Amino acid sequence: MSIIERAAKLLGPTEQLDLKSSASGEKGGVRADLVERAFSEGDELFGISEAGALVSQLDAIERAVNEGAERSGLIEPGEFTVRAESLSTDSKTRVKPASPDSRTARVVRINRDQLRRQQMITPDGERTPIAESFRRVKRRILANMTNPGNDAPASLVLVTSALAGEGKTFCAINLAISIALEIDHTVLLVDADVAKPCIPRVLGLKGERGLMDVLVDRRIELDEVLLNTDIGKLTILPAGTAHQHATELLASDAMRTLLHELAERYQDRIVVFDSPPLLAASEASALASQMGQIVMVVEAGKTSEAALKAALGRIEPNTVTGLLLNKGRGPGPGYAYGGYG
Repeated sequence: MSIIERAAKLLGPTEQLDLKSSASGEKGGVRADLVERAFSEGDELFGISEAGALVSQLDAIERAVNEGAERSGLIEPGEFTVRAESLSTDSKTRVKPASPDSRTARVVRINRDQLRRQQMITPDGERTPIAESFRRVKRRILANMTNPGNDAPASLVLVTSALAGEGKTFCAINLAISIALEIDHTVLLVDADVAKPCIPRVLGLKGERGLMDVLVDRRIELDEVLLNTDIGKLTILPAGTAHQHATELLASDAMRTLLHELAERYQDRIVVFDSPPLLAASEASALASQMGQIVMVVEAGKTSEAALKAALGRIEPNTVTGLLLNKGRGPGPGYAYGGYG
């Protein structure tokens, strides 16, 4: 079936929209050559200048009719009527087509088996040493919600480390999933390690537009790049497209505005940032200066005292919620988390 035939079928009987009418200029009809010209010459029928956009709109109409679903900007199936006057190319009011690559937040599935293979928390409530450990960590963070260490909202939580390879991404993901299991809180996990983003790979997701794209292009709305997950209260903001001026962007007014939006939009939301290592990337200090709480990951038997002191010297002491000992072995103290990987 051709596009013109589909349009005729979907948009109603000929007395409402007659795509086959001749050039007689009847008030109720629309000449088929207008539709054809939209394809051949790029004429702005419906305010759309590309044939591909018209195809997309017809697909959306067809889904709405077939499914009986209410779509934004469409009338309920059975009531859909188009008048010839509204299709005039001289009309001052046009329907603005959506950007071909724009989207709202989608739901992505996180593979539970992959989480288990990496010794991570699963949303199924399995009682494991890792799950119990992060329950203790999140209780400390949630207790600080009413007592931030500085002027930044306490709901902005940075997970970082002194050096690479100490397990900050592992800890950030587990902390976020653990918070997502709370009754009274939701969580947004931000992949802020913009130079070497890891969260999509660890969770088996595709890296897409994200944080850096929102900061660079103000036309991109935050909702367009968020990924809702099938872990009910967990949403992910990918790092996005790498940028040579990432540090400057993270320290910009645009970033401060975005952080304010993240902190204020939902009162029950905790925002967990997976940060670059403090001693390895300048972006980490730019992020840390805007956080309400900071969790410093320390690798058992590897992180030196000198490296830890140097890293702590780059952040405000009153924002440090605690040191998280990772890759510890044996029963150990309450902050040991067992080996992984």
